[in-house]
Amino acid sequence: MLALLLLGGCQSTPAKGLNAQQLAMLRQQGFALTDEGWAYDLSGKVLFGSDLETLNAQSQAIVERIGKALLSVNIQRVRVDGHTDASGKPAYNEQLSLRRAGSVGKVLIAVGMRPENIELRGMGSRQPVAVNDTAAGRTENRRVSIVVASE
Repeated sequence: MLALLLLGGCQSTPAKGLNAQQLAMLRQQGFALTDEGWAYDLSGKVLFGSDLETLNAQSQAIVERIGKALLSVNIQRVRVDGHTDASGKPAYNEQLSLRRAGSVGKVLIAVGMRPENIELRGMGSRQPVAVNDTAAGRTENRRVSIVVASE
C-alpha cells in the first residue's frame, strides 16, 4: 500500500521549469541564462535605426526562426523587452521601445504564438548595453530581447 502511494505521488507531481529538450534548443539558438530567465538579446542581431520601430527583412527572419524554434519544443510564453538609446525624451523613448517590442511580438504571433502569451515591455533607455556617447554605442542600445522564464 505504501509503495502505491509513493508511486502515485511521484507520477502526479509535474516537473517544474524547462525540460532538457527545451534547454538544449535555447542554448542552440543562442539564448543565455540571466537573472530573469533565458534571454535572446537581439543587440547586434536585430537593431533599429534611430527613431525606428520596424524590423528589416533580415531581422524579421531571425525572429521568425526563434519563434518557430520556441514553439517546436512547446515553449508558449515569452516576454519581449524593447530598448532605446538615450537620445530623445524619456517618455518618448518608453513608447518607442514598447513599439519595438510590439514589432517583434507581431512576428511571433505570425509564426503561431498566442498574443496573450507574449508580454511586451518598453524599457526606454534605462538598461544600456553600451555607452550612449558614440554612434556605435547608441546603435547597440537600440535593441530587443526575447526572454523565456526559467520556471
